[in-house]
Amino acid sequence: MTPHAISVTEEESLHLRRVEGDLPPTPPETENGDVVEEKPDATDYPLPPPTTLPGVLDIDKKTPDQWVPRDSRLIRLTGVHPFNCEAPLSDLYNEGFLTTPELFYVRNHGAVPECKDEEIPDWEFTVEGLVENRLRLTLRDLLAEYDQITCPVTLVCAGNRRKEQNVVRKTKGFSWGAAGVSTALWTGVVMADLLKKAKPTREARYVSMEGADKLPNGYYGTSVKLNWVMDPNRGMMLAYKMNGEMLRPDHGKPLRVVIPGQIGGRSVKWLKKIIVTDLPSDNWYHIYDNRVLPTCVSPEESANNPAWWMDERYAIYDLSTNSAIAYPAHEEQLCVVDAPESYRIRGYAYGGGGRRVTRVEITLDKGKTWRLAKVDYAEDRYREAGPVQLYGGTLDMSWRESSFCWCFWTLDIPVNELREANDIFVRAMDESMNVQPRDMYWSVLGMMNNPWYRITISRESDHLRFEHPTQPALLPGGWMERVKKAGGNLANGFWGEQIGGEVAVEPLKEEATEIKMTKDGLDRKVTIDELRKHDGEAEPWFVVNGEVYDGTAFMGQHPGGAQSIVSAAGLDSSDEFMAIHSETAKAMMVDYHIGSLDAQAIAALTSDTTAQQPDPSLPPAPTFLDARQWKETVLRSKTTVSWDTRIFTFALDHPTQTLGLPTGQHLMIRLRDPATRDAIIRSYTPISAPTARGCVDVLVKVYFDTRERAGGRMSMAMDALPLGSAVDVKGPVGKFTYLGRGGCAVNGVARR
Repeated sequence: MTPHAISVTEEESLHLRRVEGDLPPTPPETENGDVVEEKPDATDYPLPPPTTLPGVLDIDKKTPDQWVPRDSRLIRLTGVHPFNCEAPLSDLYNEGFLTTPELFYVRNHGAVPECKDEEIPDWEFTVEGLVENRLRLTLRDLLAEYDQITCPVTLVCAGNRRKEQNVVRKTKGFSWGAAGVSTALWTGVVMADLLKKAKPTREARYVSMEGADKLPNGYYGTSVKLNWVMDPNRGMMLAYKMNGEMLRPDHGKPLRVVIPGQIGGRSVKWLKKIIVTDLPSDNWYHIYDNRVLPTCVSPEESANNPAWWMDERYAIYDLSTNSAIAYPAHEEQLCVVDAPESYRIRGYAYGGGGRRVTRVEITLDKGKTWRLAKVDYAEDRYREAGPVQLYGGTLDMSWRESSFCWCFWTLDIPVNELREANDIFVRAMDESMNVQPRDMYWSVLGMMNNPWYRITISRESDHLRFEHPTQPALLPGGWMERVKKAGGNLANGFWGEQIGGEVAVEPLKEEATEIKMTKDGLDRKVTIDELRKHDGEAEPWFVVNGEVYDGTAFMGQHPGGAQSIVSAAGLDSSDEFMAIHSETAKAMMVDYHIGSLDAQAIAALTSDTTAQQPDPSLPPAPTFLDARQWKETVLRSKTTVSWDTRIFTFALDHPTQTLGLPTGQHLMIRLRDPATRDAIIRSYTPISAPTARGCVDVLVKVYFDTRERAGGRMSMAMDALPLGSAVDVKGPVGKFTYLGRGGCAVNGVARR
């Protein structure tokens, strides 16, 4: 019998139940080094905040997830699809200890498998592999034949806080902020109960799990150790409810795995198989995801040497100790005139592997002195509740020593001390004395990022302005981005600044020269005539920062399709390439480098980079777009759809002209950053019909500056355009074209 089903006498329960005095206390709050005594808060355990089921968003209606309800507040990290998102940090923190399903972070690798409500009881999964009794169960069986439990668990994406690593040096992962973490009450069955019934054989060592989400490299799957699954203190379970309601589609409806204390990537959603094995999972996603390779392994080395990924030593299981500051929020301002005596700093912390966070510390002097924050262990209030029925399961954590939830911390800081400080740092430590490191450990996937969390303080007249390190996804803002743009070296050990007379390491060069894109010893000079002989499909050459590249060998592999290379043939593509491509793509350029433009070619090509204007002496062209040349268009009108959404109407060369954009293709729009004059280039799909004449309509959501994050560079620049402004466009681009009647072309190859 598992501990959650043990029957005990009243006297025994008094010994089993952990009372308040038995629990490790929160470290006492300190002010100026003096301990402040405060009585513990004995309140009831938290229940979920109010929740509402959102509708289907328009942005999802043209994706495979067109049926999935989602909250518009979530910040998308990987574009429209697949859906990967986090809540604004302030919104997440404000919900409290438990997170509503609508703001709970989401990590999807592809389309969400659909299970209609009437199909839920018959959802089927298996327990197989190295077991004596193979099980085939439905969700109905799971409810009828096994004890049901309810308990709180925090899930954290291994990529939480990755954006900080991406600013230092681009990793292979997308940019999570500090809100890739959420907590819920999960109801379901202890996984060990199923395995006891299946009876693993003596050679069994691992438990592999596989979901229903079919992906390019097979179904998503991963594994954990069998002895972990069988350990009741590890708390591994199969869950079908979240905060008392059926799982929502993005969170694994109708059945998922919950692995407490480990990275979210181990908690497989839409569960279909449990496979007991003698070795770790051979699933593609177990091997090539959720690893921390040594910091010396570059993106190129990891791509060229698969052995790095096969080494199980680099696989991530337990979470690392981590913390972040929620308030002051990013770009929050504090008026110091008539301000209260103190400001309450607030945030979260979590440990890994069931280890309790035993202290959270704050420094205002870069680590010379530290003061203890007050920590609220809300998870302990569930322990103190004893066995109770909650959401159809037994909540009984009185016997469990493990800590699987985040904790919230606070510290009141005198405002006059904040006025004298340049920054605020937080760090946490767990009961194994695992403390957050001072400096970042960069790795190729950017996972498990947990250095001290720093926000900066700027004095602006009678206000203090606070700045977080980054903003998630492609949202601009944060002190790291600001320091890097100013030439600071974020890897110099001083957060990119010079401190106390120390001489900082030579600043990082601009990104264009950070990654070597040219071959050593190649001194071939390319003339403008040579370049223009290669301006077609046969052998397309293109130019980036004065260097010439032959794109022929990569045409079939380009993610944007061969047309992306053909459209650049014979042209200077520096703006487009540097604005769009990753560090990995830039490093690949060495293989395609064939020489440098000579001086005459550079001069000739420079004169060609300005946008083309219509020639009044020539008859008007029937279509406007030119895939090889930027064309200048004029903003004719701007229609407000809602407070943050606009329709921009751009005039074509003449009233009878069509855009010339095939269905499924996109056009690029180029603006100049008002502050830096750097090119900002984004691809858009117009909403006007392909047959529309004289103008084109583009629908744009404007990402404005908020207290939590800086706005979007491109959308705010477009919103600021006065009517009559000239804008550059180019296209078509994209590898997919819809031909009608079920026919399409991918990279020019006809498909159905």
